[in-house]
This record gives sequence, C-alpha cells and structure tokens, in this order.
Amino acid sequence: CDDECSGLLISDMDRLYRIITDVTLTTPLPPPYKVLYRFENMTDELKHMLSPQKAPERLLQLADSNLGSLVVEMDQLHSRATKVSADGEQVVDDSDRIHRRAEDLEKFIKDTLLGA
Repeated sequence: CDDECSGLLISDMDRLYRIITDVTLTTPLPPPYKVLYRFENMTDELKHMLSPQKAPERLLQLADSNLGSLVVEMDQLHSRATKVSADGEQVVDDSDRIHRRAEDLEKFIKDTLLGA
C-alpha cells in the first residue's frame, strides 16, 4: 500500500493517530488564538473610543469652542463685506461725479470750438 494515493492516506491517518494519542485531558488546552486576537482588537477599539479625547463632554467643549470661533470669523467677514460694499458705493458715486464733469468739459470744449 505504498502507492501515491493510499500511502498518503495511511500516513495522514498515522499522523492523526499520533496527535490523538499525544493529547491528554489532564494538560490544559491551548488558548484559542483567533478569539483572543479578536478580544484584543475589540479592547483596543474600546480603549480608543473611551479615551479622554473621545469623551462626549470633551467633544461638546471642542464643538462649542469651534462654534465660538466660527461666529467671530463670521462677524469679521460680515464687517469686511460691509466695508467693501461701502467702498463700492463710494466708487460708484466718484465715477458718476467724474462722468458728469467729463460731460461738462466736453460741452465746454464744444462751445469753445463753436465760439472760435
């Protein structure tokens, strides 16, 4: 029975027999490493979630602080926009005044040419 198929099967059965006979029920079983690894990952995740930086009170304080700075920045932006708008209105008034003066100058030049 030492051909490829049955020989492998017999050697596998022999290895399984040796493993079974080596196990004694008086020795402790090895720990299930997959379960322990999963518990370790869950523990790390919970530690991260429960860290002082992630505490709800801390997050609320941070959000309140950010809201306060946002309000201050919005007020500054509003005052700057108001100033720019006022500057724009002043530019419009100045350009209208310059346009009227240019029209008056044009009329004066035409009258001077007609008079000459």
